[in-house]
Amino acid sequence: MFRGLCTFRCSRCGKRFIAPDFEYCATTLSMPQKCPRCGSLRTRPASFMLFGDGDACYKSIWDQIESETSDKNK
Repeated sequence: MFRGLCTFRCSRCGKRFIAPDFEYCATTLSMPQKCPRCGSLRTRPASFMLFGDGDACYKSIWDQIESETSDKNK
């Protein structure tokens, strides 16, 4: 479901950017969006924090997306 626009942060290059906010698999999390600077999908909402480390929750999502992408490219 589309929830509007959101400020995202790239965990690779640190770029902050505005992108569409779609829910991830019917959860409260947001679908990672491609970073306009480095092209990474390791992004998350800039305001998301989980006990001080916002990247921890998204790590498994990033790994899953990257493995699905590499499987499609084979």
